[in-house]
Amino acid sequence: MKINNLNLLYFRNYDHLYIEFHPKLNILVGENANGKTNIIESIFLLALGKSFRTKRDSECIKFNQEVTCMSCVIEKNCSEKDIMLAINNKGKNAKISGIKKNKLTDFVGELNVVLFSPEDLQLVKGAPALRREFIDREFYQISKKYHRCSLMYKHLLKQRNSLLKDIRKNRDDELSIIYLETLTSQLAKLAVYLTRERVNFVNKISIFAEKNMLDISDGKEKLKIVYKSSLLESMNLESTDNSDFNENNISSIIMSRSKEDIYNGNTKIGPHQDDLIFFINDVEARQFASQGQQRSIVLSLRLAEIYFLKEYTGEYPILLLDDVLSELDSFRQNKLLDSINENIQTFITTPDIKEIKENLLKQSKVFYIKNGIITENN
Repeated sequence: MKINNLNLLYFRNYDHLYIEFHPKLNILVGENANGKTNIIESIFLLALGKSFRTKRDSECIKFNQEVTCMSCVIEKNCSEKDIMLAINNKGKNAKISGIKKNKLTDFVGELNVVLFSPEDLQLVKGAPALRREFIDREFYQISKKYHRCSLMYKHLLKQRNSLLKDIRKNRDDELSIIYLETLTSQLAKLAVYLTRERVNFVNKISIFAEKNMLDISDGKEKLKIVYKSSLLESMNLESTDNSDFNENNISSIIMSRSKEDIYNGNTKIGPHQDDLIFFINDVEARQFASQGQQRSIVLSLRLAEIYFLKEYTGEYPILLLDDVLSELDSFRQNKLLDSINENIQTFITTPDIKEIKENLLKQSKVFYIKNGIITENN
């Protein structure tokens, strides 16, 4: 998979930008706040339909403008496709090869990316929501069913939590209790599917990540990744393959905690409470990993994503490296840069071209960016 070109209109600090890319390596050089990460962000938006920098889409629109539009031409499966995404204060408009996609789930996944940014270094010791987002981001690119189920689960969860708060104020409302049981049953069905998919994903990507970690540590550190399911724990089960792990039992488990949920005003168990646990040589990394080990885990995980997507889709994804070289020591920099091969189109943002190996520069395009103005140097 390759991106041939990118077209931006009123995106962040750009009025208009048209840029043609190198099929292998593209290096965006510039000081902070000049616009290099904006290009990475626009590519990410075209892949996943949302930004990795903000939850408010309108922040991507250039100041004093009402709409932003981004598009690119990609090569995929030996054919070209045009992908377009427009954002205004009312929502989004997405098209693939001129055909409008009314649902974002039908748009996401046409372009596959792996993003490595400085914020990823919080993946090991940061909040569980970061690790759940990592899993969801991967799934949204490969499974429209998972994407739809995930959105529906979040919608039902919001409804259930709102109902819990209402019941807390009106405890004698029998109709509300019946509605709670109905919502819980619907939630349980989705919870079974999401949990099974996540567990299977973690088992698969762990294989790639373990190999990467052994390579980075010269065979000294073995990485193990475990999916911590609140549902499995509540049922004292070790696997989603157990016949007891079904929507009826899960619905009963969740309802059995309804008094506590009503008191707290939220649902205490389910995929929205789950987590990833990292172990190095059987020691939990969140508590004991050094800063260097944390960086190695994240690097192993991001590299694992590349080969997981290649195995799943048959195409290498686009690799986006946003100002991460300065966050890594020279040894891990080399490991990351050595992973770049001619089959993986890569975008690197950096304040200094000296961070890039000379042999990589021979087959690349270098773009110097200052105040949103780009100068190309082959």
